[in-house]
Amino acid sequence: MKKIIIILTAVVVLYSCDKDGNYLVDGGISSPEVGTTTMEFFKAHSQLDTLALLIEKAGMADLVNGNNTIFAPNNLSIKNYVNAILADMREIDPQAEYTINDIPLDTLTKYMGGYIFSGKIRRENMTKDQGKIYTAVNGEEKRISLEPTDQYNNELDSKPEYVYFTYKQGDDWDEWDNIDDDDKVVVKTSNLISTNGVIHVLQGNHTLFNFERD
Repeated sequence: MKKIIIILTAVVVLYSCDKDGNYLVDGGISSPEVGTTTMEFFKAHSQLDTLALLIEKAGMADLVNGNNTIFAPNNLSIKNYVNAILADMREIDPQAEYTINDIPLDTLTKYMGGYIFSGKIRRENMTKDQGKIYTAVNGEEKRISLEPTDQYNNELDSKPEYVYFTYKQGDDWDEWDNIDDDDKVVVKTSNLISTNGVIHVLQGNHTLFNFERD
């Protein structure tokens, strides 16, 4: 009975809904086809509409709507970035203010492309375990991997697999066993198919541009 309860719980988690009724947990939604362009999907979604604003500010809307794959930071990731910048500023000026409108254009144009990759990177074609290194449109390298998880304590017949989006630190990649978990971002929802490309939504604990406070 315990095993049955755990399995049923896992199914509920994998198909839980957000407040808008959209399925947004890793593994995809009931139908992966979103029926719109990538930008239209971002604008219509309450967890991604701030990302759409930043993409437009960076002048990258046409790029995002091209034949490509985007690993999308959601609104919480952007909020994490704004809060981190503000915390740094308030160490100097306690009255400092900072919003998404204050993010410099050159910062957006330099780093937003690190989430965008030419062509369609679908979940079913990803390399398992150590993954594969891809070069984003801004020249940054990211490791994209499909990795099994042990979080269900072997109660399931097969281990669920999660997509990870990993940042490189320094000039060279560390050995696989030495990669810092802080540089690995789990994908919350994978394999959303827009009319032009592929969308993978990153977990909200990610901070935009992988920004770290000094």
